[in-house]
Amino acid sequence: MSYKDFANDYKKGITGDTLFFYGAEDYLMNWARDLVVNDNVPEDSRDLDVITLDGETVSAYDIMGQARAYSMFSDKRVVIVNNYLPLFRKVADVGQDELKEFVKSPQESSILIFILDAQRSGDITAFGKQMIKACSSYEFARLERADLKAFITKRVHSASKMIARRELEHLIDVTGYYNRDSAYDLAELDKDISKIVKAASEDEISAGLIEDILTGDSDKFVFNLVDALTSGDRGRALAIAEAIIRDQDGAMAVLALLTKQFEIMYDALELSKEGLSIAQMAKKTGANEFRFKRAYNAANKYSLTKIKTILKDLYNADRDIKRGDIDKDTALELFALSACPGR
Repeated sequence: MSYKDFANDYKKGITGDTLFFYGAEDYLMNWARDLVVNDNVPEDSRDLDVITLDGETVSAYDIMGQARAYSMFSDKRVVIVNNYLPLFRKVADVGQDELKEFVKSPQESSILIFILDAQRSGDITAFGKQMIKACSSYEFARLERADLKAFITKRVHSASKMIARRELEHLIDVTGYYNRDSAYDLAELDKDISKIVKAASEDEISAGLIEDILTGDSDKFVFNLVDALTSGDRGRALAIAEAIIRDQDGAMAVLALLTKQFEIMYDALELSKEGLSIAQMAKKTGANEFRFKRAYNAANKYSLTKIKTILKDLYNADRDIKRGDIDKDTALELFALSACPGR
């Protein structure tokens, strides 16, 4: 069941008192945990009645002992077990079978919450799956697109700002939230939204501001350099390369990002033959849709043969730099001079 199921069940008072949270979104699990704590334990009693256990060192008997203890100040204590080791690793805890039976019964004195964070939720053991069935369990997965839009919009509006539909889609694309194997989550998104609304001088969030805040300096150099190359402006391309060397001292990082961008450009030309949309192509490659759009537009200025040649040059440059055969700054300047279409 999802976070929506948890919210609905909690509102109806049917979540029970032994909970198991797992999934890709720590932000949502923390929200659910805090909701339970805030509704059940007065703030001035939380030092005594909110118990947080390190699941990688605690035993099953310790967990049951804490769950059975009574409070003198709150109706119920809240016992939180973070990353109980047998849930995600095949280890023996002598009391784990007893714990599995214990969580099936109502808790008289506590609300017991097991939390398995995003980093470990992909490794749930057979015992962990049994615990999921035994508890009131909820998977806090990545948000569906409609829910993600609502998440962003709510935070933008709470800062007295506005964001139009196109800019909202652009923000999602730039963050790469839906990229395959992306580590970007709601916690990072929440921080980035805060940066954007604080930096906004106007009431409405612009696409330019989103890119300024969320696109790193190295990425900006890469996009600008590729734009200069595709327009055939060798002078501007060389000037950007020199700016990278002078101001960033990041030639190696930029060369790596250039290689990635031209690899995406190659994939874009290949996949476009299949008649796929940009969104479909980006999903198939696992690339950030924003980066893929930039790559797709740039790729159309090159032939597939030219991109192959450029990639070969980039791979050779990386090899030669690591061997000490060429300086990284010189390699970047040579690339800027040679990579224009038609050359």
